[in-house]
Amino acid sequence: MPIAFFRSLLALASTLLAVSPAAAETLTVDEFRRELVGLPLCGTPTAGPLAGKALCTVHLPDGTAILSGSGLVVRGVWDVEGGKICRRNAHDAPDRRRCVEYERVGPERYRNSDGVEFCIGPCPEPASATAPADK
Repeated sequence: MPIAFFRSLLALASTLLAVSPAAAETLTVDEFRRELVGLPLCGTPTAGPLAGKALCTVHLPDGTAILSGSGLVVRGVWDVEGGKICRRNAHDAPDRRRCVEYERVGPERYRNSDGVEFCIGPCPEPASATAPADK
């Protein structure tokens, strides 16, 4: 009995540590450039005009960015200011850009300071999306 209790306690502790906000590591601009530029960053915002839409953004080395998914393709530009990554649509005025920080929350899992979690795409579908339907 004590071994089973210890295993349960260890599993619970591992789960809590894996999802703990304290485990997140803020990326520096150099880490962002090295780890994420040129790769599809895919996630689904939970708030704002794109809420609920599965989207991927690629920040290209030349300072351009492409957001696509859910029937959208939007071209933009990105740069850095004060340790944050700033992005705006290509035709928007520079003062319309949005700046966020990025943090690593797990292996190939990230979150920006707007709270959007994403992975390096293509991302695996959640188990609930691939589970067979009940009859």
